[in-house]
Amino acid sequence: MRKNTFSPVKCGRRSATFSRPVAGTALLRAFALSLCACASALAQIAGPQPSGTRQPPAAPQVEKTVAAKPAAAAGAAVPTSITRRYVKEGIAVDFSLTAMPGEKVTRGIAAGADAIASFSVTDKTTGQPITGLHPNAWFSSMSTAQAAPSEAECKDKIRTFMGGLLSARAEIDLNSYLLMTLNHDNTISFINPQVAFQITKLENLILLPGRGADWALSPDKSSLYVSIPDRSALVVIDTLTRKIVETVSTGAGTTPRRVALSPDGRSLWASLDDSPRVAVMDTEGRRLRGTVEVGHGGLHSVAFTPDGKLAYVSSSDGETVAAIDPDSLRKLADIRVGATPGPVAYSAKSRHVYVAAVNGERVSVIDPAKQSVVASIPVKRGTVALRFDPSGRYAFAVNQKESTVTVIDAATNTSLGTTSVVASPDQVVFTDAFGYVRGVGSEKFSLIGLKELAAGKLVPVDVQAGQRPPKESPDDLGVADMIAATPDGNSAMIANAPDAMIYYYVQGMMAPMGTISNYKRRPNAVMLLDRSLKEVRPGVYSTPVKLRNSGRYNVSLLIDQPRVVHCFDIEVAASPDGETARPGTALAVEAQFKG
Repeated sequence: MRKNTFSPVKCGRRSATFSRPVAGTALLRAFALSLCACASALAQIAGPQPSGTRQPPAAPQVEKTVAAKPAAAAGAAVPTSITRRYVKEGIAVDFSLTAMPGEKVTRGIAAGADAIASFSVTDKTTGQPITGLHPNAWFSSMSTAQAAPSEAECKDKIRTFMGGLLSARAEIDLNSYLLMTLNHDNTISFINPQVAFQITKLENLILLPGRGADWALSPDKSSLYVSIPDRSALVVIDTLTRKIVETVSTGAGTTPRRVALSPDGRSLWASLDDSPRVAVMDTEGRRLRGTVEVGHGGLHSVAFTPDGKLAYVSSSDGETVAAIDPDSLRKLADIRVGATPGPVAYSAKSRHVYVAAVNGERVSVIDPAKQSVVASIPVKRGTVALRFDPSGRYAFAVNQKESTVTVIDAATNTSLGTTSVVASPDQVVFTDAFGYVRGVGSEKFSLIGLKELAAGKLVPVDVQAGQRPPKESPDDLGVADMIAATPDGNSAMIANAPDAMIYYYVQGMMAPMGTISNYKRRPNAVMLLDRSLKEVRPGVYSTPVKLRNSGRYNVSLLIDQPRVVHCFDIEVAASPDGETARPGTALAVEAQFKG
């Protein structure tokens, strides 16, 4: 009898499985390489100061806020920045809206301009920044004659926004995220999962020129790149306007599938399956830079060193990984790693590159300084996914043939152990605390705690993730992630194609907390577009915004600990290009999703 080896195979219309057994074992699906609620409740806005955080001085201080200035008169200079200050009970909040450098700076704070909205929170007495906060903020338009809201009215306004009702939504919610699904019917859905809790809202639907296979989000979250194998193309989508802005051909007859962004986001690499090449797109010029000869055909995976100076490309038809210079697109070395090289991953802990050979029964460790294998870690045949946890220390090697996960410690380049997981696993995604392992043969997923790994403990817990296993919809098995961690780090969205649903799971539960409709579309991938405020410097919380219209605008702020509730009043000038204010709906602000 022949030895149970694997060879590349395709299944369904779009999935690119890495291999399958010759003798009787389950299909090795989907070579998957690394590639809802509001943040907090509003309850008791005016309640007592919570314990467990730095307490502000007991003596109350007089609130101070800079009054809103009138809109710039015709011909008057438009300010490039607006600032407001609020002080109460020892806490100082400085709000600023600043025209973004290099983005229509001559407009200033005017309709059509891009800007940065920031909240700096400090101790008024010491000036020390208050870090680790999770501020919530909303932008809503006001009529010119409307009085600025009182403190009580501000609290009511915020309470209304946090209710999530469609009838009482702010023009922009700077605390939320959107759920994106890549669907079977050549579409991408933009869904707001946080509207009225149980009610979701389809905000946009983008029609693609063909069926999407994989996607990547730019570092500033302004562009989404999608591979379209059946059209030999890469599509560029503006996430602000949610429109296709460019379609880039990868060459007649090519099959672009897996995509990977360079660390600086300036180039997108796309595997050209069944050929010995990968395509490289210039993301700034939105054009094809060229193709790279990697030596062998089959299926490809790409990984980069963090500085972007080296790229490593596997080819399933060979036994080597190609080291590429991204600047010249020249191959520097062929590094032998074993039969059927598959997923490639970089470890920030060891600063080495790890490659799983599907039929080679090992994970090879490459030193980029030497361009050679410096260690080998034994694993069983059938590893189809390899990904590191957020620390960069622990890699999960997902074996679809054995339905197991082997955990590799990059600090020692040894295996911590192997554990059984859900049937036919093909993907792994991480939060800060857990690894989520999906299996195509099960309607459940396996959770593996990361804290226990240091003690060498692998204790998976299987959790329900739908009614039917993914294998019941074979045409929808692909290469993109079907699990996405939420921004709070304590939950995840899990897509299920046969159910045409997305399940919302909160860590610690034994079943999903809720379901999100995908409007009868079968999701082939899921991704989150986070547009919430981020701490960019100690005590400074920012996000980019787009100023669409002119007029008066209210900025509502809520911080839970220490408790801050305030509404700032600002004015945005008419556009120098001639745009005028629209009474009552003076300003529409949209996040540009820059993390």
